[in-house]
Amino acid sequence: MRLIIDTLQPDENFVEGLIRVYNHSICETIDNYNASAYYEPSYVITRAYNEGGF
Repeated sequence: MRLIIDTLQPDENFVEGLIRVYNHSICETIDNYNASAYYEPSYVITRAYNEGGF
């Protein structure tokens, strides 16, 4: 949820942001509980999303 809120565009509503974020490839990495990305702070995840990955 924090990633959606942190990356919400000015002309975008929450549902559009949710769909955009969940269709991004970074979600597979974040959802893997065995990977270190799952345990990263939200600002690190947001930076990785904006830069295209970890």
